Amino acid sequence: MASSRGLKARERLGQIQSWLGQRSGGGLVWQALFARKVPLGVNWFYTLGAASLFLFTLQAVTGIFLAVYYAPTPDHAYDSIQYIMYEVPFGAVIRGIHHWGASAMVVVVVLHMAVAFAYGAYKYPRELTWVVGVGLLVLTLAFGFTGYLLPWDEKAYWATVVGTAIPGTLPVAGDVVMRVMRGGIQLGALTLTRFFAFHTMLLPAALAGLIGVHLFLVILHGVSVPAGLWEKGQAKAQGLFGSRHAEAPPYAQGEAYKARYDELKAKGHRFWPDVIFEDAVVAALILVAIFGLVITVGVPTEARADPTNTAYVPRPEWYFMFLFQALKYFPGSLEWVGAGVLPPLALFLLLLLPLYDRSPWRSPSRRPIAMAGGVFAVIVIAYLTIAAYLT
Repeated sequence: MASSRGLKARERLGQIQSWLGQRSGGGLVWQALFARKVPLGVNWFYTLGAASLFLFTLQAVTGIFLAVYYAPTPDHAYDSIQYIMYEVPFGAVIRGIHHWGASAMVVVVVLHMAVAFAYGAYKYPRELTWVVGVGLLVLTLAFGFTGYLLPWDEKAYWATVVGTAIPGTLPVAGDVVMRVMRGGIQLGALTLTRFFAFHTMLLPAALAGLIGVHLFLVILHGVSVPAGLWEKGQAKAQGLFGSRHAEAPPYAQGEAYKARYDELKAKGHRFWPDVIFEDAVVAALILVAIFGLVITVGVPTEARADPTNTAYVPRPEWYFMFLFQALKYFPGSLEWVGAGVLPPLALFLLLLLPLYDRSPWRSPSRRPIAMAGGVFAVIVIAYLTIAAYLT
């Protein structure tokens, strides 16, 4: 009797699930997101994309909590931060997670793009996926820049003075751009309000939209197969630049590409529960690391911002230190070159990478020029960052 009732209950539950799936399209979503397979060769490096999404979600949740208590005015911003830190239950922990989560998100997003670059994942058919990824990197850095001012302490104030003054060095439109960013000549109430609006409304909406496009493209084209496995069995070209003249693999594009990708995908793992388990492990480790920083380092907070303290030496957050140092090599009338020419040019080259690196090969050894450029960029950024901290 009891087993009969249990069977009927399961049948009824199945009917409800079927009804919801048909009406909501949940079954299609499940098939597209979780029931799909990923190709053979997917490893722990592929968890960086999911880790980036986890950190964005973490920042959104903790940011909503902070926004409930934050007052975006010069008279009350600093006091509201102090109230969060010392009066709100678990406020210091939440702010600490948000503070260190921002740095973690920059690290993970940059590593995710570095792996995609090394694997040649920006090549056919994922060119647009790469372009959207560059946009996500820019928005992530914009989050860091706009959020920097919100505590309204000395470091936040004066670093933002320098940061917003950099566009002012540009010829013709520089002064207008600086005034628009600041809401006037000097930093004040309008600056804080604008940065808060961008940080909590415009940027989250833009980032969420691009994440949606990025996920759609990842599901549409699938994740890239590791280069070594993808090109396994293909003869290697001789010489440093021989890969430029090597015969393209027969599966570089078109139906041959699809056939080979489907073959490796059929031998791969299920996203649920196999791959998502690895994603969850990495997300948990990142969260533990953030908690460790919150406990051991805390959240650095300086005295209330004093616009008259011109003796203060401003320094940006660590992920902008290389730009801060680079400006020192372009003094006086040349400052606009370091501020308004080189960074946009570097971003432009990164954005259009799939268009000028048209080689069908993906292995780093077959892309010596692209890899040399990537290594050079890493060395330059590392050198400038270290030099900024030593001077």
